[in-house]
Amino acid sequence: MKGSVVKFLLKTAWVLELVIALFILLVTVVQMVLTGKDSLNYLMIGQFSLNEFFANTMNIVVGLEFVKMLILHTPRAVTDVLLFAIARQLVVSHSSSMDTLLGVAAVVLIFVIKKFLLSKEDSTPPPDILGRFFGGRSEQKEETHHE
Repeated sequence: MKGSVVKFLLKTAWVLELVIALFILLVTVVQMVLTGKDSLNYLMIGQFSLNEFFANTMNIVVGLEFVKMLILHTPRAVTDVLLFAIARQLVVSHSSSMDTLLGVAAVVLIFVIKKFLLSKEDSTPPPDILGRFFGGRSEQKEETHHE
């Protein structure tokens, strides 16, 4: 009984994560279209701002990486989100020298973590990721693939 309740709660949480990921993806696509439209309009009237364009574009990239993190559940996906979020902050904000130095140090630390602490297994999603959708068919495919 207790095991089935835990399974149900985990499955429910995973489905809610997928719903959130789909919503973020939808909003990100809308933002992408609006950024393109606004950029063209501002170019035509001569008021294009590269800083605003970079801010919007980096927000789109962070949104896409966040969706990947919610779906994949891998350590590499988490470090990618952090890397893009910090890079966005460095590119968009005009902070003090100390803030910029700390941001660059954080990016270096993330690259060190990716190089030396994450293994190849950390970038592959769990084998049952598609099985959650298709009722275990992906696990059977994977088993026949290894034979």
